[in-house]
Amino acid sequence: MKLTKKDIIYSLIIGEVSSWFFIFVVKNPYIEEFKAIGLSPAVIWSLPIVFPIIFLIGTFIAKLLSKFVKVVYQIAKFAEVGVMNTFIDFGILNLLIWITGITSGMAIAPLNAFSFLCATSNSYFWNKFWTFSSSGDKKASGKEFTQFLIISAIGIAINTGIVVLGTSLILPWFSLSAGAWANVMKLLATFVSMVWNFLGYKFIVFKR
Repeated sequence: MKLTKKDIIYSLIIGEVSSWFFIFVVKNPYIEEFKAIGLSPAVIWSLPIVFPIIFLIGTFIAKLLSKFVKVVYQIAKFAEVGVMNTFIDFGILNLLIWITGITSGMAIAPLNAFSFLCATSNSYFWNKFWTFSSSGDKKASGKEFTQFLIISAIGIAINTGIVVLGTSLILPWFSLSAGAWANVMKLLATFVSMVWNFLGYKFIVFKR
């Protein structure tokens, strides 16, 4: 089964966008672990080349597997969009941490909510026009976007709640730096909210 031109272009764009926002995470000075690893500039700046290739290969493999299980391709597209949104979310949050020096507590809540909102807004258009290929009249689109906002608002609450509670009530494990621990909690929050969003988008927002 061949990929369409649209699939190829979208996969490359998603990979490229993901790479640049991931660089904000890697360059965050509050994550001591990246300093210890000592990633070379050559490795960091190769990401915009490597990521698009990886995403394109992932799309191609999912297309092949969809011959046996049709839903695999849709899940793969959702996952790729989800990874891009995750990197946008993480990238903006880490940039804000970098600028403000805030890594925990209630003070991180507005930073996290803003980064998640940016990623979620981006998510709507990618999931609508690529993942779920939804279409319809203007009235349907208005209702659809309202449902999307409600599902996403709950997702923001889940995501931000986990980040705030995790950084406020739980001390960093394994002697992780404050910046790294904030990202660990963000990773957990992203997984939980992503499951919620997928179910909400598929069965409520973009259902056919």
